[in-house]
Amino acid sequence: MNTFSIIADSPQEAITKARQTFGPEAVIQEVRKQPRTGLSRLWKQPRLELVVAVPSPAASIPADHPPEPETPSSFFDAYQKQSHSGGTHSKIASNLVDESRDEEQPSSHAWRVEPLLRRMGLSDYWVDRLLDRLSIRFQAGLPDYVKDELAFCRSLLMEELPSPKQDPRLSRRPILLMGAPGCGKTTVLCKWMTHLVFQQQAIPEIWRLDGDQPNTAESLSLYSEMLGASISRFPTQSHPNANHGPILIDMPGVSMEDGHAMKTFEARAEELPDHDRYLVLNACYATKVLEDQIKAFMPMAPKGIILTHLDEEKSWGRLTNLLLGTNCPVCLLSGGQKIPGLFETFRPTRFLTNVFPSCSAA
Repeated sequence: MNTFSIIADSPQEAITKARQTFGPEAVIQEVRKQPRTGLSRLWKQPRLELVVAVPSPAASIPADHPPEPETPSSFFDAYQKQSHSGGTHSKIASNLVDESRDEEQPSSHAWRVEPLLRRMGLSDYWVDRLLDRLSIRFQAGLPDYVKDELAFCRSLLMEELPSPKQDPRLSRRPILLMGAPGCGKTTVLCKWMTHLVFQQQAIPEIWRLDGDQPNTAESLSLYSEMLGASISRFPTQSHPNANHGPILIDMPGVSMEDGHAMKTFEARAEELPDHDRYLVLNACYATKVLEDQIKAFMPMAPKGIILTHLDEEKSWGRLTNLLLGTNCPVCLLSGGQKIPGLFETFRPTRFLTNVFPSCSAA
């Protein structure tokens, strides 16, 4: 059999291209996501790449021969088999929902889990994707218990949520925290310092630097002295050894609406020694504000995101939309002002435990 690739923006376009180009004998072998590049991933769906196999020699279809009616064929049968096989590409099966399903199959309005997903704060886009996958998974009819629907939705999101490659607190590279005023950068830095001292027995060096505005975080200086960490108001020539932790850099927050302050911050950051940057976001802010902050700081190449004030945010499901819509992974979760308080590596399992109600309770 000969294999060919088809690129499409939607499931409907993929189906139309495959059938018009190769006819009803075509069989899908593989489905891949082609992610959008840059910031467009925040608001555009990934494109789809289909690897289609055609019998060799491929049967030609006369131009005047009308296409066959939209009925289930080997093309879709093979895809349905692949989507249930649990293979490498099964997680994107929702991108190709067979429009020729039997009308007796449950519609999205029949799913008992739908109102629960919406109450969790998931956007319409992700609710629809989950319901589409439910329709593929439970083609024979609704499962006996709503907890089965919940468990399946939870497992799908587990596959989709990006997770950090490693705990950033284990790195010995200089760390710069950036974000808007009030996002909790200084508190995160104090928690980071506490973790290094008590969990890793490493003493970090603190740089409390000025930006467009002076850095007035006197509490940072006080806390550094309590933990025995050296603190400097200017960059220094540091020579770390095995007993010392990384350099933690604190600069005043900048508003994304202040173009001059943003340029000054970026210019000052470029003058620093080679370092890793992390964007700190207040989880209590509106989703639109958080998305705008990510877009504003993305040109500064943050290595990851740190979510703060999670002890004050009750709707973690709302944050799921944010995590699924960015190329920049969430690395750390932090609570509010309490030190040490909540300060842990992001793990999809732990996060979704706070999003989904107990399956047994459902």
